[in-house]
Formats: sequence, structure tokens, C-alpha cells
Amino acid sequence: MTPLTIAATGACTPIGTRAWQTGSAVASRFAAFTRQPVTGHIDHQATVSRVQAIEPDCTGIDRLVRLAAPALHEALQGPTTAPTAAWPMVRPIPVFIALPEPLPELRGAIDAQRFALELPRALDVAPEFLPLMLYTGGAVAGADALAAAYRFMQEHPSVPEVVFGGVDSGVDPATIDVFHQRRWLRVKGHTEGFIASEGAAFVRLARKPCAANYVTVFPPAFAQEPASRVGSEAILDGTALIGAAAQALKAANLPAQALQSYWTDMDGSPWRGSELMNLSAHLAAQHGHPAMHDPAAFLGEVGAAWVPLLLSLLHEMRQDLHHPHRPVALSGHAGLQSVTGLGTRVAAWVATWNHTRAPMPFPSTRNREAA
Repeated sequence: MTPLTIAATGACTPIGTRAWQTGSAVASRFAAFTRQPVTGHIDHQATVSRVQAIEPDCTGIDRLVRLAAPALHEALQGPTTAPTAAWPMVRPIPVFIALPEPLPELRGAIDAQRFALELPRALDVAPEFLPLMLYTGGAVAGADALAAAYRFMQEHPSVPEVVFGGVDSGVDPATIDVFHQRRWLRVKGHTEGFIASEGAAFVRLARKPCAANYVTVFPPAFAQEPASRVGSEAILDGTALIGAAAQALKAANLPAQALQSYWTDMDGSPWRGSELMNLSAHLAAQHGHPAMHDPAAFLGEVGAAWVPLLLSLLHEMRQDLHHPHRPVALSGHAGLQSVTGLGTRVAAWVATWNHTRAPMPFPSTRNREAA
């Protein structure tokens, strides 16, 4: 199957409520970390990153919907190669969404059926125009959603576009308490643990490019570590991450030396550094020396939103194309991306920047009306 291309992206994160804002903030190394009390621990405050536009008392599915709705709306706008515009919606567009990993301590907190009802309602769209396929499981669930979108496009050759995305929030007080009990959070100066965050991102994938400079996304590869990377004394050697990266490069038919960037959901902390070091050594042995991007250092852990968000950040490199002083030619740029999450599963995939001389997107409905 011909690899899919990115038509548009959308994002809602603590450092930007639009994809371009988040991309600019990460490029500027901007962060929005704050402190949040832990229930029953007066002297403990967890370091978190939250979307300030959403009230703290908005929790659970309501918060996930508030995060996902603007990001999905943004991804549905923009150029398209389909005969009709994606927004306003006049045709159904399948949407594959990753949701947070269920926590045994909070049974029933992730009501997928209610989310599937509330999200179209938040966009004022009939549910039949927005068929949702949901995948719970945190960060790697985003790769599951991407793989499912690929399978759907392969099985339905007449469908011009599909959307995949993810939404997660780890800043609910109940979730913070569970993470604290598991000793997973960065609290009161301790360097081990992650920074709980939240966010949503969506990517609209098309069969044909919608712009002269466009991003091609290749199918993800999966692997599994023998032990969890959090809550464990074991130091992982990155065997699964290396295996997934090798499979992803094979799927894209690229050698390691062709890579120019590597994007990870790890935050650069020493406690997760062994995997990155071993992957770097593996790529270097094949003459691959990609520049590393770790947006988690500024965003925190956004869980199920990572896969579409990493692709959105790579897509927002397009801002460099129009830099007033130092425009950058991105054609040929190849990026390896991976997610490791908080469990044992690992996923990796490749995305490349390309250039075409004759893009032929259909004008949007609004543009045709203006004409």
C-alpha cells in the first residue's frame, strides 16, 4: 500500500491550544509546569503540566472531551484531496482514537462509550458523520490507532481520508494520587519519576499530498520489553526499542544513516536513559546520527496523545520553510519516532518530508463559496 500523507493536524496541550502554537513552544523550549497538592500529604506537591483554559474541577471524561474537541476540529480543517471539504462535515470521516490506560485503582474512570457519545456532541456533529474507533492503553495505543487507520485505508480503497489521534490527562486529583502511591511521580525534588501532563492531538491522513511540501507517514512497528520501565528496579537495555526501530526503518525502506532526527516520548531523565543510550549506540553502529528531540522535557507525560502529537510536531517543522531570515528546505528529512509509555510495549515508526511540484488539493467549501 502507498504510504499515507499528513493533510492536517490539531493539538491541544499545556503549552499551546493549537498545533502551530505547540510546535512553536517546543521549538522555543517553553514549558508550563506547576505544582499540584497530593491528597493526604501536606508537604508533597507533584510537578504537573495542565491546560490552563480548562477548569481544575473539570475531570474524567468531561476533561478528555474538552481536550479532544478543539484538536479534532483543527485537524478537520485545512486542505484536502477529497471532492468535498472535511469541515463543515458533509461526509463521514472515520476517526481512530487512543484513550488513557485504565488504572485498576480507578475502575470505571475511562468510560469509552460515553466519550464516543460526547465528542461528536461537543463538535455539534451527528455521530454517523464521525464514526469513532477507540483504543485504550496509553501511549502505545496511539500506535495501535495509527496501525488500525492504515488497515482501514487498505481495506477501503475508496475512502480518501482518515483521522487518528489520542487524548490523555494525568492531572486529575484521583489519578495524581494513584501515581503518587505507585511512586511514579516527580515529587518534592526527587528526580526519579515523570511529570504528569495532559493533551490531545489528531492527524488527518490522506492518500495524496495536499501541499507542495508534505509529510509521509509509514506504518508503525511494535515490540515488548520483559519488564515495565516504571515502578521497577530493573534497568532496561532497550532491546525492544531497538527491535521496533529496526522494523520501522525496514518498513520505510530506509537505512539508519538516512535519519536526520529522532523523536521520543522520554524526557531525558537519567532513569530512562539506558534505553536511549543503547538505541543511539545501535544507530551509530550503522552510521546513523540523528538529532534527538525530547518534547516530554517541556510537556511532561501526555500518554495516549504522544503518537499523533509527535507527528504533529514534525509536521509543524513546516514553519521553518518560511523563516524570514533562514528558511530551511525540509525535502528529504527523515525522522524516526517512538513511544515507550509506562508499560512494557514499545512502538516506532518513520515519517519523512517530501516535495512535489504539482499538488492538487480540492478547494474547501468556504473557498468555493467565496469564489
